[in-house]
Amino acid sequence: MCDWRTNSLRRIVRRWGNFRQVREWKDLDSDIEVGDLETIFQKEEVIDQRIALPEEFRTLTGKDHPPFAAKALKYLKHRGVKKEDILYWKIGYCSSGEYNDRIILPSFGEDGYCNYFTARCYEKGVWPPYLNGPGSKDIIFNELMIDWEKEVTLVEGVFDAIVAGDNSIPLLGSSLREDSRLFRKIALNDTSVLLGLDHDAQRKAMRLIKALLAHDIEVRLMDTSGYKDIGEMPPNVFQERKDKAPFIDSDAYLLKIALMA
Repeated sequence: MCDWRTNSLRRIVRRWGNFRQVREWKDLDSDIEVGDLETIFQKEEVIDQRIALPEEFRTLTGKDHPPFAAKALKYLKHRGVKKEDILYWKIGYCSSGEYNDRIILPSFGEDGYCNYFTARCYEKGVWPPYLNGPGSKDIIFNELMIDWEKEVTLVEGVFDAIVAGDNSIPLLGSSLREDSRLFRKIALNDTSVLLGLDHDAQRKAMRLIKALLAHDIEVRLMDTSGYKDIGEMPPNVFQERKDKAPFIDSDAYLLKIALMA
């Protein structure tokens, strides 16, 4: 008797098959687990919040910039942020107001509206280095750009996500609640996860892996040692470690927990 679960077969088709085959498998097992997941994560559908960017916000996506944008651009260049990254992440800055001398990193929900932003100071000695915009942090950062049929990379901060590239989501921290919008979306879409938390947050990574495995989510764990965070990794190092990141099953999880004890 074949002991392959339909969910496992669909994952193979999703990774190696074409779009038509993926849709067929998704339809085939739609009554096996999705209904249970919708019950588990049952709650009122929340409309993604909409917020306004600061009045002083100026985009850096264009070709021509005023002289007072020089410091912001210099900071981004120092962080390894390229022009295509600025365009993809719709990065801007403020040179006055509440977010004076800060890079503005906006997030856009699946409806295309701004649903959050975080601001990083580009002047030395300013505290706190990060300020968050108004609204709840229970959003999916840049959901507009996410393809849930592909593996998503979960990282801590937005600059980590910039290095991680397409289909990466910053957690805006090092933890993810099971009742959060992001966790719910991953579970309902059976989206594979590559986890890339900072090396000093490995215990939190293990807790998140445990929660993902409990919902039968395919998860890989990336080695982030040797760097303060992914944002400091050269892109070639990140890509190499991403390619080598192993899948973590229940046995591998228990082994890692034992080694950390």
